[in-house]
Amino acid sequence: MAYYSYSPKQSKKSVSKRWLFVGVLVLIAVGVSWFIFSQKNKVEAPQATSSQTVTDPAESKPVYTSPDLQPVINTWVENQSADYSIAVYDAQSKQTIAENTPNEVIFAASLYKIYVAYLSLLDIQNGDMNPDEILTGGFTRKECIDKMIRESNSPCGEAMMADIGQATLNQRVKDMGMTGTFFNGIRTSASDSALILQHIVNKRDLNDENTAFLLDAMLTQEVKFKRGLQTGAPEAKWETKVGWNEDQNYHDIGIMTMPDGRVFVVAILGQGSGSSAPIADFSKTIYAALSL
Repeated sequence: MAYYSYSPKQSKKSVSKRWLFVGVLVLIAVGVSWFIFSQKNKVEAPQATSSQTVTDPAESKPVYTSPDLQPVINTWVENQSADYSIAVYDAQSKQTIAENTPNEVIFAASLYKIYVAYLSLLDIQNGDMNPDEILTGGFTRKECIDKMIRESNSPCGEAMMADIGQATLNQRVKDMGMTGTFFNGIRTSASDSALILQHIVNKRDLNDENTAFLLDAMLTQEVKFKRGLQTGAPEAKWETKVGWNEDQNYHDIGIMTMPDGRVFVVAILGQGSGSSAPIADFSKTIYAALSL
């Protein structure tokens, strides 16, 4: 019978080999896990390279600041012999950026037609008025709306105002936020004039079709209706309505689109002068300031 003797030296050596083998396996497992994890992170969150910088779009967009037009208006008003009520509105920031006695109620002359035209288009849009019905002079209601703005046609304006009714018109403009406009006595203010233009720009009530219809009538007019704001700043696009009363009043209100696309609402109502020349000088002055 053979006998095998126990050798402590051999046993310790065998154990050491087993632990070494286990250690190698652990290291391999850790290495494989790290490689998989690092590759996954590269796919899910690519790192910016020196040639590609990741930026936040909100940080790269410049913040719009309304121009400070009030000092310009103040200086201009001080140099005038007549009195002028003024309101200038920035459509980008949606705020009034300059004014001078904007709430003073003044004889409106033909400015009343912009309110009547606006409300008449709204009545047509809502189905409360037939655009094809003859109103006066052989013209339909829709034709009269165009003529009272494009040509400042008074028979059309007066017929439309009488048809709706002065009391009704007074209440409707008041409901729209215009507290200084009255059709008995034909009165309005620069702030109300600017507000009706803001409603057009912002499409508060009128749909695209009726807004375009009204703006086209304000844009394309005879030269005699474009001697004020348009003449002073011809580089801009002007959609306007004027009103004058012999040598007592000259008013001009309009939507001014700058060459860079910015839009401003301008209303200037004059008392003590029937000349368009100061209005042209005014638009030239503010255009230069807004172009800086």
